[in-house]
Amino acid sequence: MKLNKATVVRRYGQALFGLAEEQQQRTKLLAELTELKTLLTDNPDLISFLLSKQIGYQEKKSVLDIIIKAASPLTANLLQMLFDYNRIEDLSAIIDEYIRLNDKYEKTVHAKVTTAIALDDAQKEKLAASFARVVGAKKVILEDQVDPDVIGGVVLKSNNYIFDGSLRFKLAKIKRLLLK
Repeated sequence: MKLNKATVVRRYGQALFGLAEEQQQRTKLLAELTELKTLLTDNPDLISFLLSKQIGYQEKKSVLDIIIKAASPLTANLLQMLFDYNRIEDLSAIIDEYIRLNDKYEKTVHAKVTTAIALDDAQKEKLAASFARVVGAKKVILEDQVDPDVIGGVVLKSNNYIFDGSLRFKLAKIKRLLLK
């Protein structure tokens, strides 16, 4: 029975995270996988090369060996296994799953904050601390974005939480009440 991609990614991610934790390599592996993800993003043709039917096994293997040579044993084993089982195209998603599991372990939340004007560092810190208390996180990593349509206030979005404290939202709410 062939497994769907989501199942494969989840299983590999969990297995990798479990091994890293068992070997006390969790943060080191996180840094290495983040670097590998950057390599994949900067070189989108790398996975295409490794998947290509027109390129021979030895050529693919020699390129993979260059990457493996610079990797830790855990990452090297992951890369080799994915290559051997023709699952190398899932590498980026497996890295994302590892990062998600690590964030859950560390109680880190990623959130997108949208404001009408740019926030300074002190405002971001205060907002992150407040949001961390609301969602029960130890750390909040904010990705800020400026949108003049917000008019004023803040819109915060994370995986399962949306807080819209924008002036635009409040005006729309008043308008709905007046039209009733």
